[in-house]
Amino acid sequence: MGKIVIIGGGFAGLAAAEGLAWQRHSHDVTLIDTRATSQFLPLLPDIIGHSLPPGILGYSLKTAAQRWGYNFCQATVSSVDLLRKIVITDQKEVPYDGLIIASGSETSFKACESWPQRPLVLDSIDDAVRLRDLAEIDDNVHYVVCGGGYTGVELSSNLNYLFKRRKSRNRVSIVEHGPNLCKALSTKQIAFIENAVRRAGIEVKVGTTVAGSDQDRLWLADGTVISQARAIWAAGVCTAQFVQSLPFSKTRQGRLEVNSCLALESGVFAAGDACGFRSGKDELRMSVQFALTQGWHAASNILRYFEGRNLLPYSPMDPGWVVPLANGRGCGKILGMEMFGRLPYVLHTLICIARSFGLDNRLQLARHYSK
Repeated sequence: MGKIVIIGGGFAGLAAAEGLAWQRHSHDVTLIDTRATSQFLPLLPDIIGHSLPPGILGYSLKTAAQRWGYNFCQATVSSVDLLRKIVITDQKEVPYDGLIIASGSETSFKACESWPQRPLVLDSIDDAVRLRDLAEIDDNVHYVVCGGGYTGVELSSNLNYLFKRRKSRNRVSIVEHGPNLCKALSTKQIAFIENAVRRAGIEVKVGTTVAGSDQDRLWLADGTVISQARAIWAAGVCTAQFVQSLPFSKTRQGRLEVNSCLALESGVFAAGDACGFRSGKDELRMSVQFALTQGWHAASNILRYFEGRNLLPYSPMDPGWVVPLANGRGCGKILGMEMFGRLPYVLHTLICIARSFGLDNRLQLARHYSK
């Protein structure tokens, strides 16, 4: 009997644990995560804009352990000793014979390291609750979202939606260093997003960055000074520090460059946001769909590794994406078709309900969005 360790209890890590549970094996499985719950990150902005109860987005990793038959260790991974085959945490050392690294990604603060204090972020349920609570008591504050990607746009939209509902004097701006918001989208989708955001009353400043901060002021690279500002950082992500320290090739974001079978070396695999998988010339984007399928695939291959069988190559299938806005509209590309308006938002909501962990969470989400 071998020891399988999964680092990370997000979409990829839980998918790997579930995948192992569905296959007959005699191995001992341990999942390590800093948090006690797996958190449904795609709906974090709705805690702010649509009063989504935070508890619906968390799923106990201990409950999942009972359901899928793994051991849960709540700890922070500091390093992985590849020679001794040991995962070193702040609680204990966990030996392994096979390892799946599914530790996800986190906000990168590299561009604002010189600031006197870190800006707010939206990385967890606690972050979303803190932002919501601040937004509900603030008045005449200028919320500046640094970064105009998917997260920045969704967050800005939900903050603005809350302020309009409360009829507060708070304002929202997006600052993006590139020439457009959501630059990875098509020209038509970018135009839809930018028009929708501006019509909602959100100020968009592209082609510049936040150059500095002190107390309640922000300086932009174009010379603009924003007073009574509250900064939220959504300008890039990175992998966990222990991942960055591993002696494997990495992408620009620090993701681990795996082979076609999601392997890094014999018995060591990566999945989800920590995994830099290339499909043709392009690296797969960070998405729930790829995290889930990579988690399941890594689980299958790690069992094949123990059995001495050939590993299977991972073949990604991309169903598409949606950028949802707080007004119940959005745009996306689903099964190769561009969609705009109400339909992509509805599809996004239905998919989120279906992918949420736990029947009770799904039912609560369905009731909330059917109001």
